[in-house]
Amino acid sequence: MSRPRKWIRRLLWIAGGGVIALVVLWGVMLALMYQWVAQPPPLARPPAIVSLAPEARGDRVYLGQNWFGRRDNLPVLYLAGGPFEMGYANGVLTQKLIHRQEDSVLALLNRAAPWKGLQFALKFFVTFKNRHIAANITPDLQMEMLGIASGCPDAHPDMGPCYNRVLNYHAAQDISYMLMNSPLLRRGCTAFGAWGGATMGSHLLCGRDFDWEADPVFDENRVLIICEPSNGIPFISLAWAGMAGCVSGMNREGVSIVVNGAPSHLPADGATPTCLVAREVLEHARNLAEATAIIRKRRVFVSAMFLIGSRADGKFIVVEKTPEKTAVREPERSADWLVCANHYLTAELKDDPINETYKRADTSLPRFERMTELLGAETNRLDASGCAAILRDRRLPGGGFAGNGHRASLNPLIATHSVVMDLTAGVFWAATPPHQLGKFIAFNLGAPEELLPEQALPADPMLGDGEYKSYLAAKSDLGEGWRALKKADLAAALAFATAAEKNNPGFYQNSWLCAEVLLRQGKQAEATDACQRALAGKPALAGERRRIEQLLARAKALP
Repeated sequence: MSRPRKWIRRLLWIAGGGVIALVVLWGVMLALMYQWVAQPPPLARPPAIVSLAPEARGDRVYLGQNWFGRRDNLPVLYLAGGPFEMGYANGVLTQKLIHRQEDSVLALLNRAAPWKGLQFALKFFVTFKNRHIAANITPDLQMEMLGIASGCPDAHPDMGPCYNRVLNYHAAQDISYMLMNSPLLRRGCTAFGAWGGATMGSHLLCGRDFDWEADPVFDENRVLIICEPSNGIPFISLAWAGMAGCVSGMNREGVSIVVNGAPSHLPADGATPTCLVAREVLEHARNLAEATAIIRKRRVFVSAMFLIGSRADGKFIVVEKTPEKTAVREPERSADWLVCANHYLTAELKDDPINETYKRADTSLPRFERMTELLGAETNRLDASGCAAILRDRRLPGGGFAGNGHRASLNPLIATHSVVMDLTAGVFWAATPPHQLGKFIAFNLGAPEELLPEQALPADPMLGDGEYKSYLAAKSDLGEGWRALKKADLAAALAFATAAEKNNPGFYQNSWLCAEVLLRQGKQAEATDACQRALAGKPALAGERRRIEQLLARAKALP
C-alpha cells in the first residue's frame, strides 16, 4: 500500500475515532444530566384544584378562590391555600406571561451562545452546578413549584423537564448577581429603610429600586402578588409570573424584606436561591430575630444582601449573606435610616478583596452616597411621596446632573420594578411601567380588595413632558452610532452621536462616541476635546473611564 493511502486511512481512523468519542461523551453527559435532574415531590392524590377550569368574571379570571386581574394596568395575582394549590393557580392564571418570560430567557441564551454545542455545554454545566438545588428548598416551596409546573403548559419540553426548569429559574436572579459587571446583563439595586425622626409621623418606610437590565418583558410584566398561605403569614410582593420566591415584599405582621445583589464568586454548588430565602422570611417571620434566624440557617450559593424592616422592632437591619458567612449591619446609634446598595459594610465582609474590587469598578458607592444625601435632607418629613422621589432621582452625589441613563444615579432607567412600603400603616405601593416612572399603586395588606386611589402616587413628570421619549431616542441613536462605527461608517456614527447629545445632553457616552469617530478621522484637537467632555461627564464604570483615558492619550499622541 502506498504511503499516501496509509496516511489517508490513518486519518480516517482518527476522524472516525474522534466522532465515536464525541458520541460516547455526548451520551455520558446526557445520562449524567438525567441523573442530576430534580425529581418532583410525590402527590398523595390529585388535588381538587386540577379539576377546575378558569372562569372569567368581570375584569378578572378566577380559578377557585384564586384570581388574576389588573389594577390601573398593573397585573395583580391573588393566591390562597396550600402550596400546590397556590402554585397551580399561578401557573394556570399567568401562563401567557410565563411563556413570554421563558421565550425571552431562551432568546438571551441564543444571543449569548448561538451554537447548539455551546448551549448543550452550558445546560450540562448548569445542571451539574444545580444538581443539589432541590435538597436546599423546603418541601412546601418544592410543592408550590410543582404546582406552577403542573398548571402552566410546557412550551419548551426540549429544554428538559418543566419542574426542574422552574426550580432553576428561581436561581436565575442569583446567577445574574455574578454578572453585575457584565455588559450582557447589568444590575445594581439600591434600597433604604427610614423611621423615627426621619419620617412623617415616625412611620417605618422602605423604598427599593430593582435594577435589572434584562429583556423589557421583565419591566412590562411585573406582577403584584397577594398571597394568603394556609400555613403561613399573608404577604404581598412585587415579582413576576410563575415565581414562588420574593425580592420585594411585606407581610401582615409588619416585616418587610428586599434582596440586593452582592459581589459573588462562581458558586461551588447549588444551594437555596436567595429569593426563596426571602419568601421564607415573609411567610414565617414576625420580627427581626426570626427573620435573621431563617437567613442564617439557609445555605446560599451566591452572595446577597437582605434589607429587613420590622414594625415590632421599630427599625431596619441589613443581613449580608455569603455562602460562608452571615453578618448583620445594625443602624448607627443616632441614625434614623439605613441604606443598602451592593457593597459590603460589615466588619466581617467589608475588607474582602472581591468587595474592594467591586467598589472600585462599579457604581455601588455613588448610589449609596446619593441616597444617603437625600435621606439626610428629609428630617421629620419623609412620606410615601418622598420615598418615590428618592427612587426616581437621576442626579449624582452632590446633586449634579450628568444625563439620563447614568448608571451611577439611583435611577439609571433600567429598573424592572420599584416599591415603597409603609410598615406602620400596612400599605404597599408598586410602581407601574416603565421602570419606576409610572404611577405607584397603593395596596392595603390588611384588606387587599380595598381600592386606595387617593393614596396612589402620580407618575414621574418626565413621562408627560417628553423627556423620557427623548431619552429613548438618544439611547437608540447611541446604539446605532456604535454599530455604524463598527462598520467604519464614520459619517453616520458622528451623526448619531450628535443626535444623541441633542436628545440627552451631557451624557458621557455621547462624547465618547464622538471621540472615537474624530480620532479615526485624525482630528486631534476635536478628539481631545470630546474625550475631555466624556471624562467631565463622570463615566459610571472604572472600565469605561480607563478606555476613555486611553483614547485621550492616543488623541494627544497624534502628530
